[in-house]
Amino acid sequence: MKPSPSLLCTALCLALVCMPAHAYIDPNAGGMLFQLLAPVFATVIGVWLFLRQWISGLLRRFWRRLTGRNAE
Repeated sequence: MKPSPSLLCTALCLALVCMPAHAYIDPNAGGMLFQLLAPVFATVIGVWLFLRQWISGLLRRFWRRLTGRNAE
């Protein structure tokens, strides 16, 4: 069963009708979002930089045990 051309035309017209959007976003919403997320990102990056050698050594030892290679 194929849709009729008039049905397709009607659906296309309804999809392309421009309706005004009655929405408001506070201009400072981006600043508030940045203030909330900046400390989170800074903490994650700081922890990663502080612990990266320990984490990489731990993963390296685990991989050597898993593959059966001797410590080099």
